[in-house]
Amino acid sequence: MDSAVGEVPEYFYKYRPMNSPEMIRRVEQIVLGCEIYFSPPSSFNDPFDLKPAFSFDASPERQREDYLRLSRKFQPHYSESQHSEEADSVMAKTLNAENRPAAEANVQALHSFALTSVGVFCVSTKRDDILMWSHYADSHRGVCLEFNGMSPLMAHAQQVNYSRKRVAINPYVDDSMQMMEKAMLTKSEHWTYEGEWRLLNYTKGSGAVKFRPLNLTGIIVGALASRDTSNTVREWAAQRASPLKIYRATISNKEFEVLITPHHRA
Repeated sequence: MDSAVGEVPEYFYKYRPMNSPEMIRRVEQIVLGCEIYFSPPSSFNDPFDLKPAFSFDASPERQREDYLRLSRKFQPHYSESQHSEEADSVMAKTLNAENRPAAEANVQALHSFALTSVGVFCVSTKRDDILMWSHYADSHRGVCLEFNGMSPLMAHAQQVNYSRKRVAINPYVDDSMQMMEKAMLTKSEHWTYEGEWRLLNYTKGSGAVKFRPLNLTGIIVGALASRDTSNTVREWAAQRASPLKIYRATISNKEFEVLITPHHRA
């Protein structure tokens, strides 16, 4: 189910638990309410995620120019003279070796604010990964939602890059695309098994977003899911105007693998 680099997958998958009324309500909101939730970076389970390292090697002129750009964007209530005065103050500290760490922290804070204000919806290219079912679907007791990879909903999904080392952002050298890729689409190679892609919401940040019913194409019921969970999924599918395929995950008797097959009523 993996895709080659740059190739948009036919389907994306979202693993979800069904272990409490609240969790069931959230999945129901996706299936029947056609609504997904973009999460804030603060909710992520990876302490490095969207918390990039920074490098500040650049000329004083380039540093001042970049600080002014960020100040205008995130402090629009300032007058132009206030932007300029603050930039001069920051630069004076930056050129002073003793105060440089504090000055760089100020610049980093502005960039970090931009990152933490983004909303993120994470999906996977894998529907049968043992660890994904264990970590994100209540140890195989939950479900996995299948989205059409060619749909308008997923048209802007971007592939996560996995790296052995942290690659620092240099706001004075990297262009906006390079900074975005390093900050929002780069994770440790420890997470490679997730096969992750991301939808990023820069304008509205975290929160709910509606999608067309046809964008959700199927639900996979976990290998250890209860009969109640299976019945709930079937009830949801029956209520939808748009067709929904139902699959069942099972444990292979021969290999360490999860098998996905059409789900027939027991």
